[in-house]
Amino acid sequence: MASKTLVHMRCRLWAPLVFLLPLFVNLLCVPHGNANLLEMADLVAHPEVYDHKAVVVIGLVKDVQLVIDQKGEPTFKFLLADDVGTLKVTSRIQVHNGDQVIVEGTFTRRRQGGRLSVYNEVTALTIRPLNQFNSDLVG
Repeated sequence: MASKTLVHMRCRLWAPLVFLLPLFVNLLCVPHGNANLLEMADLVAHPEVYDHKAVVVIGLVKDVQLVIDQKGEPTFKFLLADDVGTLKVTSRIQVHNGDQVIVEGTFTRRRQGGRLSVYNEVTALTIRPLNQFNSDLVG
């Protein structure tokens, strides 16, 4: 009889965790980026909708500038262009003029830096060459 009680107690301790298991499995299986691929025209036309949200955009890299930040680390600033519009991108990942890339990051409608205001900027988390396009990004 003592063994039945011991087994019953063990089950009673684990029962609440069983209900939390699907939550943990869901968190582990969700991809890191939860953004859909967007047209540059949508970002430019409706920046207020995407302000401070995760975005994924495709374009051609132009006007790459290497900037050393206050911590002494290299930062790359460039324009990402397609047939419709252009966005500013800030990244720690090196890119070159003429690269076709997929940029995943956070979109900012307006950022104030001292006297300078920067509009329609993406702070890149990942940058991949276009030939590494993942079909999971297509919304």
